[in-house]
Amino acid sequence: MKQTNWKSRWRTTKRKRGVSPIIATILLVAITVVLAAVLYILISGLTKGPGTTPLGAEFGFGTLGETKAGTTYYYNFTGVTGGGGLVLNNLQFQVKNVGGGIVSPTQLAVYSTLSPNVALATWTFATSAWSGNPTLAVNSTMTFVVTSTFSLSGGTIYAFGVNGFSSQVSTPIA
Repeated sequence: MKQTNWKSRWRTTKRKRGVSPIIATILLVAITVVLAAVLYILISGLTKGPGTTPLGAEFGFGTLGETKAGTTYYYNFTGVTGGGGLVLNNLQFQVKNVGGGIVSPTQLAVYSTLSPNVALATWTFATSAWSGNPTLAVNSTMTFVVTSTFSLSGGTIYAFGVNGFSSQVSTPIA
């Protein structure tokens, strides 16, 4: 019968209770990565200021159509929205011609599709401001109408985000 002393019994017991060095290292690295990710998420939310919602997430151009009545050209498009609290005052518009020059002084009017002959608000390019009802929420039932005394075909319509929205979206005028 083999006799063991208390030292060898203690080492054997200690080995059975402990975690191997490789597993301990993996656990420490995993915990560090998780804590770093949580800290990054918490801090990245603090570094963003107002005006960081990209306009493209809340507004886009629907199908654009051109019609002509007399000497006036009409460019109708719907606003595709994400429903994130976008109002007319959060939008500024600009039209550029084929050469990239800014077209002025055209007007952009916003109509409700339920009553197409009533302007709810009017965007004036010369003053870069809305008149009428600028706090109206933008939704997918709105039709935007750009009027011009000359053809804008080949140009581009831009919408810029302001007052809590950033960046721009655009659509070509066919």
